[in-house]
Amino acid sequence: MLDILNAIPATWDLPEPAAKFVAKHSADEISTWERLREGVANQAAKNGWTKAETGRRIGMAESSFSQWLSGTLLGVLDNQNAQARRWLDAIEESAAVEAAMPEGPHFLRTLAAREIHSTLLLAQTMTGFVTITLAAGRGKTTACREYQRVKPHVHMVTLNPKVKTVHGVMSLLSRKLGVRVFNPADLVDMVGERLSSSGDRALLIIDEAQHADPESVNQLRYFSDNYRVGLALVGNEEVRKRMTQAAQQTSSRDQILSRIDKNLKRDPGREADVRTFIDAWDIHDASCVKLLLGIGLKGGALRQIDRTVKMACLATQKPASELERKHIEAAWNNREVEEV
Repeated sequence: MLDILNAIPATWDLPEPAAKFVAKHSADEISTWERLREGVANQAAKNGWTKAETGRRIGMAESSFSQWLSGTLLGVLDNQNAQARRWLDAIEESAAVEAAMPEGPHFLRTLAAREIHSTLLLAQTMTGFVTITLAAGRGKTTACREYQRVKPHVHMVTLNPKVKTVHGVMSLLSRKLGVRVFNPADLVDMVGERLSSSGDRALLIIDEAQHADPESVNQLRYFSDNYRVGLALVGNEEVRKRMTQAAQQTSSRDQILSRIDKNLKRDPGREADVRTFIDAWDIHDASCVKLLLGIGLKGGALRQIDRTVKMACLATQKPASELERKHIEAAWNNREVEEV
């Protein structure tokens, strides 16, 4: 824990403890408190956390954390010290695991990634509307992020189960684009104008788009229709169901479905991509490759391999290139996902 305590200088104002605080607690308790308080402040400053957020992360009530931090707590100091110590220890443990975690392959130009980039380029060039619904674990998100990195005027947001309504989606977009409008009637047009003003042929990528409800799909289509912004809905096969449901809510089914320039759902070269991914991990032992190939052809594809290899490396403290079949088998079985 000493590494955390001495990591960086605290940026919080740490006042001198109150006289009653010093009189109430022993010198050892106060010495421990001083070290822990500095460690907490350092960790919060490093991550940009507010005091309220830090207290919640530690698990202290807001009032208790405020008193503990300011040196005014007259209750049992050991209790709060113990909470802070456990929290700092947990952070150090997590940091140690993260440091030992092998880094997986960076972006690979797999056949799937090429198809995804080609589809995104189509949407951006034509300011059109595409859907990408390849199977889970085929690197859709990674490929989209790489496209955003190398292409200008590309915006990407990720939905989740709590962000699926028009209000939620528009709020997410406004934060992403830095639009501050409090009138809902103006928000849509302000977002559309910000998207179109970012440059000629802008592209909006909506990842995990299966979470969007039909009304949200209609709203997103509005940007493509009215602001000449390319739109890509990326997710699982539920995206197509949302499109159909959205179409059923309009006067004409063709109003939405006919606007889709391309739906990338055919999975190109899955086995070849799995082999490319295994090779990128620097794993060449024939028995290991055969096992990982079987894992990669299951649901989850490349993600399954990535998780399994990382767990095997952590368990054995070996680089991926030195793993044996038994190590990968043990990691897979420990995950208790399914049989190979």
